[in-house]
Amino acid sequence: MSKASTPPTLGQFDGREIVTASIKVTRAGDGLSQAMTVEPKEYHIGDIITVVLECEVATVNFKPINDTDVLARVHTLRAGIATIVENAFAKSVLDAQRKKNDEAKGIQALPLDDDPNL
Repeated sequence: MSKASTPPTLGQFDGREIVTASIKVTRAGDGLSQAMTVEPKEYHIGDIITVVLECEVATVNFKPINDTDVLARVHTLRAGIATIVENAFAKSVLDAQRKKNDEAKGIQALPLDDDPNL
């Protein structure tokens, strides 16, 4: 991969550029299962719930990206305590991330999408 087409770097490992990062979460059910034991609730198929999950970075690995000379940084998170919160509590941060995800895919919302009068 030529330097001109290399995405922004996240540093180097073993002399190779790191150009992307990902997250893998382990033990994700543990904290939430404990919370459900303390305060059990009934959910139904199709319900949307928002979970706040506290994690510890357990390991960091580097993985080659196919057909390139650069690496991906892979973080493994160990889930700790978790809780379910009201959807409205996290709405603004989830909406902001949804917008970033869409923009990364080349999807842009039309300004009228935000107008409640249309």
